[in-house]
Amino acid sequence: MCTTAVAALSLTACDDQGEGKARDERDTAVAYVKAINDRDVPALVKLSPPGNEGAEQAARELVGSQGGRGLRVDDVRVGHEFGPDTADARLRATDKEGRPFSETLTLTRRGGTWYVALGTAPGSTPKSPAQTSRP
Repeated sequence: MCTTAVAALSLTACDDQGEGKARDERDTAVAYVKAINDRDVPALVKLSPPGNEGAEQAARELVGSQGGRGLRVDDVRVGHEFGPDTADARLRATDKEGRPFSETLTLTRRGGTWYVALGTAPGSTPKSPAQTSRP
């Protein structure tokens, strides 16, 4: 697994990037945290792949549960276990109260731009939880 670490990223160094502008994995993860801090649902929706169903609802839920915490990104580690167009970004941050925050984001690349997997791809079938039973 190829892993890259970027320490002490500053949220102020990342300007909002609109649709159609290339973002790398780290920029996308930092933009995600900035949108949550700002309680900016439209910015979160723009970070999801175009056309994903339920992205706005997922963004609203994230803002409701995590928004406004004043997160400062301490570290982003990016891995590419499933190929060059899928990544996981492991975020470590600290909130304004000094409490640690961590989250792993699933990212996908389309047309050179990385997106956070919010909602579901159009036409995809929801997956049911794995079941275990004895024969």
